[in-house]
Amino acid sequence: MIPTIKLACMSWIYCGYSFKASLASIARAGYRYVSFGLPHEDRPAFDDSADGEALRIVRLLERYGLEPVTLVSTDVLAPGVPIERARQRLAFAQAIGVQELLSLGTTSYRSFPDEPIPEVEMKPIDEAFAAKFREVGEEAGKRGLTVTIKPHTGNTATAGVIAETLRTIGSPHVKACYDPGNVRFYEGIDPAADFPLIASQTASLIAKDHRGARAEVDFPIPGEGEVDFRTMFATLRETGFAGPVVLERLDGAGGRYGAALPLDALEARVAEARATLERMLREAGFES
Repeated sequence: MIPTIKLACMSWIYCGYSFKASLASIARAGYRYVSFGLPHEDRPAFDDSADGEALRIVRLLERYGLEPVTLVSTDVLAPGVPIERARQRLAFAQAIGVQELLSLGTTSYRSFPDEPIPEVEMKPIDEAFAAKFREVGEEAGKRGLTVTIKPHTGNTATAGVIAETLRTIGSPHVKACYDPGNVRFYEGIDPAADFPLIASQTASLIAKDHRGARAEVDFPIPGEGEVDFRTMFATLRETGFAGPVVLERLDGAGGRYGAALPLDALEARVAEARATLERMLREAGFES
């Protein structure tokens, strides 16, 4: 049986436009699945504390024929934020049909790439993160949900680091969301070689490409950069993966193709990315 991948677009690509306009464009670009949770036009995409908000979001998604696959939730899952906010977001995710809540890990730079935080200072930060996500994982498990952490320096910098962080957390409900573009950009290593160390614990993958040296801001359409997606998709296939693959960023060198683009031009890039990713996924033995 050929495994099916849910190929999704993250609405953050359209952060300069309204959430509604973003969903409409994602649907026109041929996607059936969406990831969201980050602001649009400098305003939250939703208010999970408001009465009737879950129903409003469900109806909005239904209007555009989109199914949500991941909900970006770093804002409420981070250490220092009351656990009640995590419970509220988890309940909201359940109500709108999302199975995975996505979060960044800790950040190990005061200013990237030249001012790393000393290891002695990172230790208590990482310990607090693990303690919080142990609690978050327990709450997620009660609801049949998964929480994922993705590469962004710190305790999610590489596959090996993520694996160690997951061991420290020790929850079956907290898994990895691997982001090859971030691994290459922040760490300067080959994500295709790095990925096997965490592939079996990966619940979702961010289809972000990168081009150039470490810390060079150049995130092209997937397949046009230096991330070896074909090898990574083949690795996923070997693990029996059937989770979401999410397009998150394709703004190119220096962000020249970012959210300030006219909507039709941005939509064309998003559609081109879908076609390229679908082809590479088929070549790896997936359906999408």
